[in-house]
Amino acid sequence: MADGFNQLDQQLTDGEYGEGLPAAYPPGPYVDERPVQVQHANIWARLAIITGLVSVLAGLALLAHAVAPTRLGVIGRVAISAWAGASLGFALLTVVLVIVARHTYMPAGRHRSVGSGGIILLLCGVLFTVAGLVIAEGHPQGLIKAKEVDAAPIDSAQAMTQGIDRAVGSCSSGWQEASADRFVGVSHVRYCASNKVAYAVFNNDSAASLAKGPIRSQAANLLDRFGGGEALSVSDMRLLSGKRWVVIGNADQMSRLQADWGGQIQSLESEP
Repeated sequence: MADGFNQLDQQLTDGEYGEGLPAAYPPGPYVDERPVQVQHANIWARLAIITGLVSVLAGLALLAHAVAPTRLGVIGRVAISAWAGASLGFALLTVVLVIVARHTYMPAGRHRSVGSGGIILLLCGVLFTVAGLVIAEGHPQGLIKAKEVDAAPIDSAQAMTQGIDRAVGSCSSGWQEASADRFVGVSHVRYCASNKVAYAVFNNDSAASLAKGPIRSQAANLLDRFGGGEALSVSDMRLLSGKRWVVIGNADQMSRLQADWGGQIQSLESEP
C-alpha cells in the first residue's frame, strides 16, 4: 500500500493529471470588495446617527426654551435662533451622511436600510424644532412663565423706605414727601435726593395700570426734582415696578432692590 501512495504522489508531482490543482481559487469580487464597502457604509451610518442625535438634542432644547424660557438656566439664555440653526444644520449634515452611506453600500435591494437610524433621528429633530418655533411665535414669553415675586411692603411707608435703604444704602438727606396730585390713584410718593431714588405706591391695581405710564413718561422731571442739583442721565436710570408700586433709580440700585422685592425692571428710554 505504501508503494501505491508513493506512485500517486509522484504522478501529481510529474503533472500526470495536467497542470495540477491550483493553490487557491481566485477571489471573487464579493469576497474582496463587499466587506470593505459594508465597513465604509457602517462608518458613515454611525456618523449619521451621531449628527442626527445632536439635531434631536438641539430641537429638544429649542422646544424647552419655547415652553419655559425662564426656568432653564443656560439653555434659556441661548437664543431660539441659535438652537434652530444647530438643529437644522445637523439635520442637513445627517442627510448628507446617509446619502454617502447608501452610495457606498453597493449591493442592490439591501441599501435602503443603511442609515435609517440617522433618518429617524433627523426627522425627530426637525419635528421638535418646528414645534418649538410654532410655540415661540404664538407665545413669546413661553407657555410656562416664572412665578412673579412681589414682596414690596406697600402698606407701610416706613417699611418701603427701610427696604430701599437696605438695597441701595442709607438715605443721608432723609426721605422727602412729594406731591402726588398730578397722578390719579397714587397714595403717596417719596424721594431721596442723596441716593437719587424715588418711589410711588398706588391705591389699587387699576390705578397702578393707569399711573405707571405717566410716571414713566415724566421720569425726567422727577429726576430733576430729587436730583439734589446734580444732572442725572435718563439712560442710566431704571424703573422697577410691581403690581401697586414703582421705584426709580440707577441700574445697579434697581438690580439690588429687585433681588429683595421682585418686580420688573424697565429702561426709561424704551417705549411703554
